[in-house]
Amino acid sequence: MLHKYFLSILLFCATQIQAQTVITLEKVVNEWSLASPTAQKAKLTFENTLLNHKNYLKEFLPSISFALNPISFNHSLRLMQSPEDGSYSYVNDYSNSSNTGVTLQQKIGPTGGTLFVSSNLNMLTEFSRRQYSFNTTPLTITYSQELFGGYHLYKKKRKLEQAKYDNATKQYCSEIADIQTKALNAFLNVFLTDLTKELALKNIQISDTLMKVSKALLEKGNLTEYEYKQAELQANNNLYIYETALKDWQNALRTLWTFLGKEEAIDSILVKAPIFSLPLEINFNTVNKYARQNSPFTLTQKIKRLEAEQTLFTTKLNNRFNGNIIISYGLNQYANRFSEAYRQPSHSQGVTIGFQIPIFQWGVNRNKIRIAQNNYESSIIELQESEDNFSNELKDKVSAYNHDVKLFFLSKQSYQLAQEQYEILSRKFQYSRVSVYEISSIQTELYEAMKRYYASMQAVWNQFYLLRKITLYDFTQQCELTESLLKR
Repeated sequence: MLHKYFLSILLFCATQIQAQTVITLEKVVNEWSLASPTAQKAKLTFENTLLNHKNYLKEFLPSISFALNPISFNHSLRLMQSPEDGSYSYVNDYSNSSNTGVTLQQKIGPTGGTLFVSSNLNMLTEFSRRQYSFNTTPLTITYSQELFGGYHLYKKKRKLEQAKYDNATKQYCSEIADIQTKALNAFLNVFLTDLTKELALKNIQISDTLMKVSKALLEKGNLTEYEYKQAELQANNNLYIYETALKDWQNALRTLWTFLGKEEAIDSILVKAPIFSLPLEINFNTVNKYARQNSPFTLTQKIKRLEAEQTLFTTKLNNRFNGNIIISYGLNQYANRFSEAYRQPSHSQGVTIGFQIPIFQWGVNRNKIRIAQNNYESSIIELQESEDNFSNELKDKVSAYNHDVKLFFLSKQSYQLAQEQYEILSRKFQYSRVSVYEISSIQTELYEAMKRYYASMQAVWNQFYLLRKITLYDFTQQCELTESLLKR
């Protein structure tokens, strides 16, 4: 029965050899994951961030707007008061007003002010009197700003926006690195189930031979009925493990394919074992250097610090002596004909200066400033604590990676030795030199060694990609990830 089952498996595999899709860790992580739906969404979000930053920079470029309101029609009785004797009377309002204008606006960053240059035309049509009137403002120049603090607010906001932009770039690379880590784990799950499936298939082949030997030994009286049943039980266990691993392999493969957004058929797949090409040891100083330089955590800390400084400065500015100044110069004219509306316009000037002077508020402003100062100092302490914890976590992760590398090689060697031991004992069983119990025991050890091998592989690769994500530095290629990921 086992012989026929094994032959059917071989025939099935033989029909699937053609057009195999080869899956490797490098292809999944460095190629396919970067084209996955999750990576595409992250890229679109990053593009929006870049556009928002460009919009911020363009706020300091001149902007021109055009406004047109051609119809504002009214036909009704309106209550009006006479300017001569103060009497009231109703008048028939039957008119339409139109206006249009062009405005040029320019922010003056270093001073924190805003410059406006505009030109407007207003037209009133009185249908009851069949009369037209035009009010024009050919040119108006207006400049306004706060007296104090504008320049410092400009500098702080510009630093903050630049920090947000830098952080967005690093955050995008960090998200891509995280997507690569998820793809890595999905691949390793496929590899584990494939490893289990292939090992079970190999054990089925060995069990088929052992069952023939067991039957011959039973007929010669060199094997008891109980030992023969034990060998048969072990053979059935191998079949069970194979069928379970086959189902798990198919599920893991579908999960990987869905994550990668692939639509190709997954009936014929060849999974290659990962080639260990990682550094045998990673130096903490190197990790610390690139983590401080590239980690989104570090840049987020910088943003929080800048925001705390800006909040404190704004609070002080709003609760102390300050003022506003508005200066305007323009031309305007009024006429019943459009041709005369722009002739010999009159000059108009205006200067408005207003002061905000807190005199006596029972110490409310002083308390607000003190609260802002306390919040700022609390934020700085919290930031320092976070940075200390981050540094300790870096040391733990570097130490864990270097430790996991050693465990990986030990577990890999143990797995190879367990395979060799199993093959040796299987050959010895044919000459009745070992018992069925020893075969069963070594097979259990083989599966345990395989699990340890996989667990250590998963641990070391995960630790490497975690350090890679934190530092945005590829320790194998010795280059920063921003150089490669932003070019895609």
